[in-house]
Amino acid sequence: MSISAQTISASIKKYPVLVACGLLSLILAITLYLRSGAIQQLQVELESVNKEVKRYSNNISNAAQLQEQSDFLIKANEAVKARALSAESLAINLQYFYRLESETGIKYLDLRPGGRLGAKASGKQSYMPLNYIVTIQGSFDQILTYLKHIEQGVYFARINTASISGADADSGITVNLNIDLLGSP
Repeated sequence: MSISAQTISASIKKYPVLVACGLLSLILAITLYLRSGAIQQLQVELESVNKEVKRYSNNISNAAQLQEQSDFLIKANEAVKARALSAESLAINLQYFYRLESETGIKYLDLRPGGRLGAKASGKQSYMPLNYIVTIQGSFDQILTYLKHIEQGVYFARINTASISGADADSGITVNLNIDLLGSP
């Protein structure tokens, strides 16, 4: 038994709804097969878009006070810059220490600038430490007053090392300090 074109055409005419449903099912099955990989790809793309939307919404919510925060940081940076010594003006920097000497009553045995390795290492630094090696002599109260002035002074300071020697009644206490002051190039 062979199927001829006339038999097929008669069957199509006899059962048109059944043939249409069969063709539609075949087309949908092929479409589903071809698009099965696209669903996973679209889900990955949807997740990435959702992450980006979440990031944008976080940026928008965090940017509500951005101008005020930016203005505050600019003012804070100006305040820090005002409390930094200039690395180029050595004489003015030493005047700060001599003014502390006259205010506290201590006596300098040694006052010299230390090495400035940070200045030569990177020319794009905003701030750098200005190292000073200081040896002072005075009474216990004078030493404490001096250290308090360094700590709460006009310029930002960090005491790297300190050593105390001699509790002699005549000469007082001798303190060796290694101090970093905040400097700007």
